[in-house]
Amino acid sequence: MTERSGLVLIAERGCGLAQGLKPWAAEQGHLCKAVDNIKDVLMTLQTEKVNVLVMDAGLPEAMGYEAISIIKGLHRKLPIIVTAEENNPEQESRIRQQGIFYYHVKSFGLDELILAISNAMMRSSH
Repeated sequence: MTERSGLVLIAERGCGLAQGLKPWAAEQGHLCKAVDNIKDVLMTLQTEKVNVLVMDAGLPEAMGYEAISIIKGLHRKLPIIVTAEENNPEQESRIRQQGIFYYHVKSFGLDELILAISNAMMRSSH
C-alpha cells in the first residue's frame, strides 16, 4: 500500500539525511529534494507542491524554530518534521509549540523518521 507520490523537501546542511531517505522515497514513488538554507525552502514552497518538509533545527539562518512560523504562515497545513542532532528538551518544547508535525532526534535512526514522513504524507494527501 503506497500513498500517491509526493515531494519531500529536506532542508539540512550537507546531504546525509537526503541520501539516507532517497532509496525509501524512490521505493514509495516519492521525490526527495534537498536544500541547505531557508531561502531555498521558501522559494521551493512557492514554486512546487511540497507534501512534507523535513527541516534540520540546526540550519544556520533558520534560527531553528523561528522559520517555522514563516513557513506556517505561507502553508498552514504543510506537515513539518524537525530533526535535531541531540535531544534538547527546551529546544524541543519551543519547536513543538510552533505546531510542527513531528520532532525527530537523529540518533533515534531513520526508521522512526520514515514512519513520521509516511504518516505526514498520508495526512497531506487528504
